[in-house]
Amino acid sequence: MVVSIISGFGTIQIAANGVANSLDGVGCIAGQAMNLAMITVIGRCVGADDQEQIRYYTKRLVLLTYIATAVINIPLLLGLDSILAIYGLEVETTVLAKTLVMIHNGFAIILWPMAFTFANMLRACNDVKYPMAVSIFSMFVFRVGFSYLIGVRFGMGAIGVWIAMVIDWIFRTTCFVGRYVHGDWKHLMYKLNKS
Repeated sequence: MVVSIISGFGTIQIAANGVANSLDGVGCIAGQAMNLAMITVIGRCVGADDQEQIRYYTKRLVLLTYIATAVINIPLLLGLDSILAIYGLEVETTVLAKTLVMIHNGFAIILWPMAFTFANMLRACNDVKYPMAVSIFSMFVFRVGFSYLIGVRFGMGAIGVWIAMVIDWIFRTTCFVGRYVHGDWKHLMYKLNKS
């Protein structure tokens, strides 16, 4: 749905979005690997009914995700001009692609681990409905709705779509951290271990 919004912005924005998407994937590789590690490690702690280990490994894995995300994205952002030169794009397309990558990968260093990796801690603790509901709601309201609002209605084009993505990450982070602090995951974990 978001791609269909971008497709209405013209060839420059479509090309810049395509290039930016390929570079954004590189910036999130470590985080996606840590998503799997989070479920496995925290799942074992849940099986052992050890909340102290859950807290310890959650902090440790999220910290490692932050470090890995920064280690990948900072050099990528610093070398962005050289990387984009490989694509042989027109100047306007290159400038837009650079802006989109800066938005995504810059904010990924700050928000991505909490918006995505951290949520897997909740899932591993049997709190699967909440992250799913938040993700679906956030996707439709912020990623799609705000993409249309900021990108089309406010006339910001692809940049507006990518700003909407960052708003989506902020909302997810707020919800997941709030859920963790509130402690609802403990009750669901207890139910899992009882059954």
